[in-house]
Amino acid sequence: MGTGIGISLLRRQCELYIKANKNRCGADRLTRAGAREHTSIAELAQHVGVVILSLPSSREVEAVCLEQDGLFVHMSQGGLIIDCTTSYPASTIALAKTAEKLGLSFIDAPVTRSPEQAELGLLNAMVGSDPKLFPIVERILAAFCETVMHAGDVGDGHKLKLVYNSMTMGIAAIAAEVCQFANSLEMDLVTLRSLVGRGSTNSGIFQAFAAFLLGEKPDVLAISIANSAKDIECAVRLARESAVSVPVLGAAAEKLNLSVAAGKGELTLPHLARS
Repeated sequence: MGTGIGISLLRRQCELYIKANKNRCGADRLTRAGAREHTSIAELAQHVGVVILSLPSSREVEAVCLEQDGLFVHMSQGGLIIDCTTSYPASTIALAKTAEKLGLSFIDAPVTRSPEQAELGLLNAMVGSDPKLFPIVERILAAFCETVMHAGDVGDGHKLKLVYNSMTMGIAAIAAEVCQFANSLEMDLVTLRSLVGRGSTNSGIFQAFAAFLLGEKPDVLAISIANSAKDIECAVRLARESAVSVPVLGAAAEKLNLSVAAGKGELTLPHLARS
């Protein structure tokens, strides 16, 4: 996702500085396109006024911000940090309070859609920020987002993303079982897909799973099962903390976690539908 975001920013003639996470592929591509790479967060922070984070979870966001080599120590006052990670709201709110004491702004702007759509500038962002700061954030996000919505205060963007992702992963768990069920009955998946596509039961998730199983789109829905499990676990945790009962989402989370425990965590989400 970060690579796609970076490509869109470079296309808009932005001066881009990057710090790679794990995969060199994206970093190499961005540097070839004109980005300047730094080997440490501290070094990068000294060259920028705005940082966009795209990381696996709140744990990595906290490390990038709070460690001695991190953004909160080395960014100049007035700096803006935009977290596009699917992070946990309580962590986001705590980081924003710490940032404010240091003269920095930390806001949440999680995104939906795929890395390919990030590269085309077609993501959707849900922003949690002070209303006065939103127009500034909106102009930055417009470089790689088709839609930028103001969800509310800091943390509300991540709350909205977790609710959205819980629906996505819940549907994914059901769609996966339906595909396995159909296969066990030796039903033709093309026929089932055609039937589903004609009714209100239809969903993009099911259609993507069918296309994957039929060999039409092997790279569809490139999010990992492990990352999907993390997202729905965060949603279920948020629901419990809010005293909301979500037994169906809890069952979907269990299905994803069992798949991770079976060693399938690094596979993409459509592998959940394989028998």
